[in-house]
Amino acid sequence: MIKIAHEAPLDLFDEVQRVTDYDYALVHLLEENGRYRDTFERAIKKGREVILDNSIFELEEAFEADRFALWIERLKPTWYIVPDALEDYSKTMIQMEDWNRSYSYLPGKKIGVVQGTSYPLIKLCYEYMDKQADVDMIAISFDYSYYTESVPHPNKYVSWMLGRVKLIGDLLRDGVINKDKPHHLLGCGLPQEFSFYKHA
Repeated sequence: MIKIAHEAPLDLFDEVQRVTDYDYALVHLLEENGRYRDTFERAIKKGREVILDNSIFELEEAFEADRFALWIERLKPTWYIVPDALEDYSKTMIQMEDWNRSYSYLPGKKIGVVQGTSYPLIKLCYEYMDKQADVDMIAISFDYSYYTESVPHPNKYVSWMLGRVKLIGDLLRDGVINKDKPHHLLGCGLPQEFSFYKHA
C-alpha cells in the first residue's frame, strides 16, 4: 500500500492533513518555530503517523546527532530518519553504525537512507541498510546525481523522476529490493513519477 505525505505551510496544515496519510516534520523547524513544534505535537496526540526528518536537504548536512536524539525523545515520532550524508555511502554507513551504538534506546522506528554516486555504490549502501543496519524502513532519495547520468535529460527534474524509477527497477531486477521491508521515496522532483508505481 502506498501512503502519501506532503510538506506544507502551517496555514495549510489542517487542509493537507485531510488529503494525506501521514505527516512529515523537519527537525530544524521544530527547534526554530514554536508554532511548528506545537502543530506536530498535536498531530502526534491525535494519533497521526509522523516521520521526523534530519533536515539534510534543507541544511545540506544532517542535523547534529545529539540534538536530533533529544527531539526524537521529545516528539516521539512514529518514524525518524537517521542522520545520513548526501551521496556519501561510506559516511552514511559510518554514521548509521555510530547512531546504532549511541541511540538504541530511542522511541520510534528507524529509517535508513541509501546514498551513493553510482549504481554499485547505491546498491552496496542499500544492502548495508537492509542486512546490517537494523532499520525498519529504507529510503531512496529523489535527486541523486546518478539519475542525470542514468537517464540524461535537459530538464534535471525529468532525469530525477525517471532516474529513480529506473534505479528501483534495476534493484528489483537484481534481486536487491527487500519486498518484506517498507520503503520511503524521499522527496519528489515531479509528481508524475508516482504514476509508474500504480501496480506497487
